[in-house]
Amino acid sequence: MYSQTRGGTRGGAAEFKWSDVGADKDREHYLGHSINAPTGRWQKNKDVHWYNRDAKDSEQQRAEEIRKIKEAEEDAIAAALGFAPVKRVSTTEGPSSSDGPSKSPEEKEAEKEEKRRRKEERRLRKEEKRERKERRRADREDRHQHDQRASRP
Repeated sequence: MYSQTRGGTRGGAAEFKWSDVGADKDREHYLGHSINAPTGRWQKNKDVHWYNRDAKDSEQQRAEEIRKIKEAEEDAIAAALGFAPVKRVSTTEGPSSSDGPSKSPEEKEAEKEEKRRRKEERRLRKEEKRERKERRRADREDRHQHDQRASRP
């Protein structure tokens, strides 16, 4: 005697699915429907949660970024007012200007020698390439002159 007039969820959290909301005719009445139940071609294979993906950033990184922005603003204002630029000490954890742990003089000399050898190899390759280019250019010029002579009556 009793029959449901409409299927779907009647407020039970266990039965709720955002995929059902996407197909529902009254989807606009759900808070968060545009993000959690996207519909339409433009949303296919799109990351609609892109803004929330970088939750791994710690508060310290955020504070560091804000500090850098403020320093940049201070520098810009100082430059606009004609003050000398302020030298700042970098506190980032990225690669530093040092070569890491101290190296022995033999290691440094070996690195320099390796660098010289690579530089010489690059120079030789470049020279060979230049010579090949000149030969091609000369061959092309010879063919062009030969074609012009052959076409004259």
